[in-house]
Amino acid sequence: MRKRMIAILVAVAGLFVVYVVGGGIFFNHMLNRILVVGNAVLATPENPEATPYDLSYRGDPREAFGFDFETVAIATEGGEAPAWLVRPQVPSRDVWAIFVHGIAGTREGGYRYLPALHAAGYPALMITYRNDVGAPSSPQGIYSFGLTEWPDLDAAVEYALANGAARVIIAADSMGGGVLGQFLKNSGHAGNVEALLMDSPALDFPAIARSSAEAFHLPFAGLLAKGAQALFAIQHGVDLSEAEVLPNLAAFPGPVMLVHGSGDRIVPIGISERLLTMRYGQTLFLRTHADHLQSRAENPERYDRTLKAFLAALPGEQGERLAARCEDVSSELVC
Repeated sequence: MRKRMIAILVAVAGLFVVYVVGGGIFFNHMLNRILVVGNAVLATPENPEATPYDLSYRGDPREAFGFDFETVAIATEGGEAPAWLVRPQVPSRDVWAIFVHGIAGTREGGYRYLPALHAAGYPALMITYRNDVGAPSSPQGIYSFGLTEWPDLDAAVEYALANGAARVIIAADSMGGGVLGQFLKNSGHAGNVEALLMDSPALDFPAIARSSAEAFHLPFAGLLAKGAQALFAIQHGVDLSEAEVLPNLAAFPGPVMLVHGSGDRIVPIGISERLLTMRYGQTLFLRTHADHLQSRAENPERYDRTLKAFLAALPGEQGERLAARCEDVSSELVC
């Protein structure tokens, strides 16, 4: 009887190991489809019928809004990366805004912010970074949620500071939030950041991977996700378990505007909700019902009004004019 029980336990343990290894390999395949440059699983294809506020829009700032701009070259460690510099007609700020797009995204993703920034007098630098079209390729050939990309944002901030900016506002979408977080963690220019704008920010890759695995309703999904990340680290030399920057965003002392939708199927809104509970600094949180990066599409007027109010509150005594927290209740913004 004892030998039989031992045999059963050994068999169960063996099946469990096979399940974990097989599941890890399966989810590792998914990671490679998403994160290896060129697979473009998450890339949004161009739509000629799109408006400038749609992720599928392609066109420069003049085509989109009639804004004059110049194409400049940011000197990154891998080579020159092109960026659009959009100056307002009457520059009134020594603060520049820098937009950082998400995985396989484009500079046009920053058009949700650009008109408000332009009207408020902020020069806007809309950057590319490693593995973007026209930008240098990375040695690893992967998207790494900021672990390898943050020096390119650092180079963009350095460019702004060398060309008239005293401080910067950084706007970041999706994986751009991870790039921003690693920049705040590692850059000597982090102290030059005045404020942050974030939409659906991917600030915790392990949590994103775990959520994606749990969507398959498999047992031990978190363990399978960890196995997939371990295999990915062996394959590419980048440990994505380190792509977690919530403490760095929580510690940022300046004002933050945070937008996230409860319907986000890529980056769980729970990550932004955790950030909200961790922060003591001024934080404006616009919580919507939208899918990933679709909060403006859900209610353009509210999105634009909230953004303009946030920017208007930046000069002077922000503590008296910027709401600490906001959330969407019955489709109304309550502060």
